[in-house]
This record gives sequence, structure tokens and C-alpha cells, in this order.
Amino acid sequence: MHDLHPQAGPTSGKTRLEVQGIGFRQFKYDNGTLREDLPLYIKFVDMNTGKQIGDIGVITEIDNDSFIWYTPKAHEGTKAILYLSLNK
Repeated sequence: MHDLHPQAGPTSGKTRLEVQGIGFRQFKYDNGTLREDLPLYIKFVDMNTGKQIGDIGVITEIDNDSFIWYTPKAHEGTKAILYLSLNK
């Protein structure tokens, strides 16, 4: 992961988050369709409590160097860590 935008947003959730980096191309076939045999999972974890925020998601909007995800609801003032995983 290289960067993400926005770095803060409303606590109501469903904020469009764009994560930029390298290596995301491996999650698509040459024809541009997603590889279902190699899903990329994502979740937020509260930085202070270590508790998961919302559900674990599967990235479905992915490009060679970025992906889009929509944030879950959170409590006001929450600071979160974004986790990416191949196995949840």
C-alpha cells in the first residue's frame, strides 16, 4: 500500500476510499475480470481497542495500482488500521 484517499471522513460509513499501491494486478486475469480464486480481503481495526470495525470485505473494484472500498460505520473519533489479507 502506498497511499489512501481520503485519510479521514464521516463516521456514517460508505465513504469511497481509494487505496493506491503496487501489485494489485495479480488479482485480475489478463482480460480484466477478477480472480475469484485469489480474493483480496480488507478490514478496519480500531487502533486503540484492537476490535474489528464492520465486516471483513472483499475488494471488487481493483485496478493495476489501486482499488476502491467503501468504509464501514464507526464511532466518532475512531482511528483505524486498514488490513489487507489473502485469507481473512
